[in-house]
Amino acid sequence: MGNKTQDGLSLTGILRAAMQAGIGIREGGKHPYVLEYPNMRPCPIAASTHAKRMVVPWMAQVLDRERNEIYTALRQGYWSS
Repeated sequence: MGNKTQDGLSLTGILRAAMQAGIGIREGGKHPYVLEYPNMRPCPIAASTHAKRMVVPWMAQVLDRERNEIYTALRQGYWSS
């Protein structure tokens, strides 16, 4: 399994930015990582995940932020806000 998503983002960077934004992370079954947030369906993440199509919309709903801001944070691996 690779260490980048289908669209080239680092899995480590995504997890780091998610933790900094206050999103929970656990190990998954079919996917190595699962993002969790209260009252939301979990968001699985793996090398086969396309972050811009799957993770960004989920995080936008959780954080009530713009998708471009989230995608930038995931690319950088750092949540600045």
